[in-house]
Amino acid sequence: MPASRSSFSLRDGLLLVVLASLWGNSFLLIKLAVDSVPPVWIVGGRLTIGGLLLMGLAALRRERLPSAPAAVLALTVVGSAGSGLPWLGQAWAQQFLDSGLVAVLNATTPVATLAIAVLAGQEQLHRQRVLGLGVAVLGTLVVIGGEVRGGGPVMALVVAVLATFGYGLGTVVARATVTGRYRPLPAAAVQLSLGAVVLNGIGLATDGLPPAPGSLEPVAAGSLAALGLLGTGVAFLIYLTLIERVGATNASMVTYLVPIVGLVAGAVVRGERFGPNVLLGAAVLIGGVWLAQRRPVEVPDPVAEATTS
Repeated sequence: MPASRSSFSLRDGLLLVVLASLWGNSFLLIKLAVDSVPPVWIVGGRLTIGGLLLMGLAALRRERLPSAPAAVLALTVVGSAGSGLPWLGQAWAQQFLDSGLVAVLNATTPVATLAIAVLAGQEQLHRQRVLGLGVAVLGTLVVIGGEVRGGGPVMALVVAVLATFGYGLGTVVARATVTGRYRPLPAAAVQLSLGAVVLNGIGLATDGLPPAPGSLEPVAAGSLAALGLLGTGVAFLIYLTLIERVGATNASMVTYLVPIVGLVAGAVVRGERFGPNVLLGAAVLIGGVWLAQRRPVEVPDPVAEATTS
């Protein structure tokens, strides 16, 4: 695997913008489909389409798929608990919330990931991270508090935020069992495919057969197809490419762009309008995430310097 760079080329920057556009618009696509398609089948569909796309690409590139029982189990957890179930929670919440609002609440994902990573012993807290986490939580409370005061559905707001802890769990499990052991493309292909098996099974158990494609409104059918192909399959491929080229930390900068894209897309396409609490809370939340993800500034130790000089 080629070594990643610490800086962005023009191509890397364009890939980051495209990725933010795909993931930011995914919330709009879910909103356009959720009135016609049950949330569980939106998620099952996007996992199935995305998984088939990556499986086909892995086959074309003759990539070896992870097949060890431990890897299959880990990727099943990552694909279902780390992707499928959070997507399901957010799709369910979008029955009651605007797409841009859920895109903003999704920005709590790095905070949730860091919290779980600390509990799992993968990360350590320091003063800057604690401050960043506190600021991010404050921003989230500003968003949610304003919506609750305005009569917003409390349960949907809570579910949209709690869903991000599923992403965090998936990231922590992947770091411990998958990252560095398997090539990113085949691992992601198996992850999405196994997640599809689990979520489609949940769909059959709870909602019966999925709606026939021919029975869907054109907007819903097109949104679901775009969500699977672009918002899942192509987006995962771009994200993996960015990780290989510039590293995971730089690739995670997409976190700052997705809420902006989601807010703009919802406003332009659906005429969604938000109070000052959403805009202010989003700015505070993103600032907290940036602060929590920054590397701490190392203060020179005068004693150590004196002993080595």
